[in-house]
Amino acid sequence: MATEIIMPKAGMDMQEGQILQWLVAEGDSVEEGQVILEIMTDKVSMEVEAEVSGVLLKKVYDEGDTVPVITTIGYIGEAGEEIVETTPVVAAPAPQAALEAATSAPAVETPVITTTDANGKVRATPAARALAKEKGFALENIPGTGPLGRIHKQDVQGYREADALKVSPLAKAIAEDKGIDLTGKTGTGIGGKIMRQDVLDMAAPQTAAAAQTAAEEEAPNVVPMTPMRKIIAKRMTESFFTAPTFTLHTDIDVRQIKAFVAAIKEDVIEATGFKPSLNDMIVFATSRALMACPVINTSLTPEGDAVIYHQDAHIAIAVATEAGLLTPVIRNVNQKGLSAVVADTKDLATRAKSNKLLPDELSGSTFTISNLGMFGITGFNPIINQPNSAILGVSTIKEVPALEDGQWVNKEMMDISITIDHRVIDGADGAQFLKTLKELMENPYRLML
Repeated sequence: MATEIIMPKAGMDMQEGQILQWLVAEGDSVEEGQVILEIMTDKVSMEVEAEVSGVLLKKVYDEGDTVPVITTIGYIGEAGEEIVETTPVVAAPAPQAALEAATSAPAVETPVITTTDANGKVRATPAARALAKEKGFALENIPGTGPLGRIHKQDVQGYREADALKVSPLAKAIAEDKGIDLTGKTGTGIGGKIMRQDVLDMAAPQTAAAAQTAAEEEAPNVVPMTPMRKIIAKRMTESFFTAPTFTLHTDIDVRQIKAFVAAIKEDVIEATGFKPSLNDMIVFATSRALMACPVINTSLTPEGDAVIYHQDAHIAIAVATEAGLLTPVIRNVNQKGLSAVVADTKDLATRAKSNKLLPDELSGSTFTISNLGMFGITGFNPIINQPNSAILGVSTIKEVPALEDGQWVNKEMMDISITIDHRVIDGADGAQFLKTLKELMENPYRLML
């Protein structure tokens, strides 16, 4: 009987995936563990491997199609085998309450458990086993995204990416045909993987422009939303029209915190290899302020009749990428020292921009920070990242003349704002949080107490 190829569900929040490219044609032979197509989830691109050996009998969906998760997108079987079921099998959507509960429940730190077969052997594709053996990884430590926890090659790559050149088979073939050297090149796929379109862009960057007619140049460029853009649009709309919000602003004198960062810079570099920044201090101070003002570190239950008080601060940091906004989560910030926070912040931000994040690193936040200071923004009202009850907005630093001990000085002032869900948090609570954060930032030695 033919085996179904299923659109995988990579992460709790993934509801659909887009087929980027099929790497084999109908009628082609495939081996178990062979990469047969590439898809784009709502956050990252990933490869899908064949679960069995055989012949690709049918593609139910074509390149560019967006398909719900756990949906049949093709069939593998014996040559000439009749396909019993050709209608796409789509999993029934989960009740809305269940979906909301899944996204609203507080993150729980649990050990990684990989499903094994009846003989106690870790489920993994041959390609995943080979790569894990090559890199010296223990399969039981690697989370699998396939059915029954089966480990695929991209799971091993996501566990720790290899340094070798990453290129899809189709992109490699096109590059060889056109005589393009891919050495030192990076692409738009996960971990900088070079995809088909990347090679086509390298081969003829001006071909498309030269071929356009005058009418086409004048016509509007309509670009379909990517799965990531769709999910951002959906969540921001839901947040804006679901939660009654208001925003509070205050100014922080950052002279002391900047001096503090300068004083500890060399020690932090020695401990982590990274230079501490003002944004690292904001993340660190925010975690302490959240512990002092616990009502800010909350979520509303799906039913809307109770409030979840989170015991730890899992802070999401908004990172702008070419594909869209990502919010990787730094876990248990309140339990970590400054050096650990610096290392985690730099690691997540770097991997977010290079599309190397895993789905679990983008969920489970209890509070979010959005920093637009590097763009010269003097103040803004951010939209809450549900199911959080609040979000902090950080703006640029401005020099402001002021009298200090009878002398005119230039203070370095930074606007910060907090947008809060009024169903959960009152104005006085939000004001107290900003007051606490301001005191910590203007007296940074208190952060060490």
